[in-house]
Amino acid sequence: MSKLDAGVVVPRVETFAVNELLHRAAAEFRPTAGEKQVDLMVVPCRATVRSDPALLGRILQNLVANAVRYTEQGRILVGCRRRGPHLAIEVWDTGIGIPESRLADIFEEFTQLGNAERDRSQGLGLGLAIVRRLSQLLAHPVSVRSQPGKGSVFSVAVPLVADRQQRAA
Repeated sequence: MSKLDAGVVVPRVETFAVNELLHRAAAEFRPTAGEKQVDLMVVPCRATVRSDPALLGRILQNLVANAVRYTEQGRILVGCRRRGPHLAIEVWDTGIGIPESRLADIFEEFTQLGNAERDRSQGLGLGLAIVRRLSQLLAHPVSVRSQPGKGSVFSVAVPLVADRQQRAA
C-alpha cells in the first residue's frame, strides 16, 4: 500500500492470455477453500488482454482471497465474460454478501465488515483498498454486486485484445 501511495509502482503493460492468471489465483487458495469444503472452480478463458500481468494478478488474488474468507459453504467461481472492448474477469461467491449501503465502504483502508473487534487473524482490511488503487492505476474499473445471505460478484474490466490482433502479433 505504501508503494502505491508513494507512486513508485509503475505498470508494465503487455499482451497476454488471461487463462493462466485465473488458474494461478485459484490454485493459491484452493487448499483453504477445500478445508472449508467450499468448491473453488475456474471456467477456462481463451481471451487475451492488455495489462500488467503482475498487478492484475494481485487484484485477482485479493478478490479470490476475500471470496474464500467470506464463503462458509457453497462455491466460488472465477471466470470471464466479453463486454465489448473489455474482458470482465469475475469472482462469484456464495458467501455472506454485502448490504448495498456498505458497498462503497469495503474499498476503504482498514474496513472489514463483520470484524468490529479488529481481530487481526481476519486480516487487516487492506485487500480491497489495494484492489481499488491497482484498478485505478491500471484504468481497469472494478465493480461489485452483492446480496446479503446470497453472495457477491466482483468484476474487473480489462482491455481485450481482438482475435485478429493476436494472430498478427
